Amino acid sequence: MQALLNAPPAVYGLAIGALGVLTLALFLPARERRFLRGPLVMFLVYGAARQSVELFPPSDFVPKVLRFIGAFAWCAAFIRGLFVLFSSERITRLVRPWPKIVRDIVQGVLYVGAGLVSLRAVGVEPGSLLTTSALLTAVVGLSLQETLGNLFAGLALGSQQTIAVGDWVRFGDAPDAFGEITEINWRATHFLTVGRVQVVVPNGVLARSTVTNYSRPTHLAGIRTEVVLPYSITPERVRAVVLPALRGVDGLALEPPPSVLVGAFNDYGVAYSVRYFVTEYGRRDSIESAVRQRLLYALGRANIEIPFPFHQVDLVGPAAAKLAGLSAPAAHAVADVAARLARSEVFRGVDRAALARLGESAHVMLYSPGEIVIRQGDPGSELYVLERGQAELVVGNEQGMPVRLEVLDPGAVFGEAAFLTGGRRMATIVALSECEVLSVPKNAFHDLLEKNHALSERLTNVLATRMDLLSQALNKAAEAGLDEDRRSDMLFERIRQFFGQ
Repeated sequence: MQALLNAPPAVYGLAIGALGVLTLALFLPARERRFLRGPLVMFLVYGAARQSVELFPPSDFVPKVLRFIGAFAWCAAFIRGLFVLFSSERITRLVRPWPKIVRDIVQGVLYVGAGLVSLRAVGVEPGSLLTTSALLTAVVGLSLQETLGNLFAGLALGSQQTIAVGDWVRFGDAPDAFGEITEINWRATHFLTVGRVQVVVPNGVLARSTVTNYSRPTHLAGIRTEVVLPYSITPERVRAVVLPALRGVDGLALEPPPSVLVGAFNDYGVAYSVRYFVTEYGRRDSIESAVRQRLLYALGRANIEIPFPFHQVDLVGPAAAKLAGLSAPAAHAVADVAARLARSEVFRGVDRAALARLGESAHVMLYSPGEIVIRQGDPGSELYVLERGQAELVVGNEQGMPVRLEVLDPGAVFGEAAFLTGGRRMATIVALSECEVLSVPKNAFHDLLEKNHALSERLTNVLATRMDLLSQALNKAAEAGLDEDRRSDMLFERIRQFFGQ
């Protein structure tokens, strides 16, 4: 015990440091223990400096320097250990963490204080150093003027909660002056633009600029996409075409719902503003591109041409739509449509004249990837033939979760359930790629089904197969226990009753 009491101060300092580091190591999670290397190294520096003091005469200048290094290293290790402790996730769960700029400033002030205390410990009065040269003080003050300006500007931005890490901000008039805040320190704010380029803006410059924050007060931000349409199309028809096309676009918020506003009257059409909201503003470009793509396909299917600012009448109309490349399929001759129907297995063997009559009322439509062709529960009586691309058959269960049944390839027929039974759509069809679809109305099929029982049976078999898939996936079809022939006979009887036979 006497030997312990007579131990030099360096031993006590190292013991306290080791005990502190060990306590923090036991408290911190395993992945955060690497942050204790700094305090541990500083304590070792302290021990080495204090032990080296004995190697030099007391009157020499070197012992004072070593004592200053030892005292500052011990204080710095203690300060760093405190910051590691209060930055731990176990503490931040209970207490809201400080902004990085505040942590940096407080840590810097404490280090300066540790330096002043260390100077006083070796017999140097800090005040005497500051008052020995007024010229030096003035030079230091002038040189730090801009640095102090950035410091206080950063504190103002942080205290007012104008911006925070993770916010999407426009910080200038340049096209690329837009990005996500990745760091706010005592001198500057770091942005990562949509082009993955890092931009560093001094806090003073940012404080004097107009900052548009798209992440506050909430992450909900509105976007407007304009489209000019002909005067012959009423606003209500535009809304009926545009709004359903926006359903399911990845990134669009459900509330508030999208809307269509009537804008300016131009020389060649009415400017409509499609307004919608997003919660991930950093994806604005991709979301807006998806919205424009949906609009382009939906307007093409509705035969609504986007007018061009030309004065020659012959350049407006079909010529404009051909430039867009969307109305070309709708201009196919009736004979071509009949030939395309004949390529489907369901219409195999049907008289070409009958198919030609179907072609007179058939429509060719394009759907973009991810777009819904038909929706489960919606009314509808058209029969669809997939000409090009791939689509997916999806059914919602009782919990509203989608159950994927099968992938449809070119030549597949869908929509047969509502077409044959007169009910609502039993499933949702989603385009997996760009899909070209033939739509045939029910009234054009009535005479053909009466005269061609083989076609009725093939459609019934398609419906029976789909019902079988549905029963296997959801285990709720009423006919799940029936064999396929009985199910086909039953469905065929329901179809005969529906057509009054």
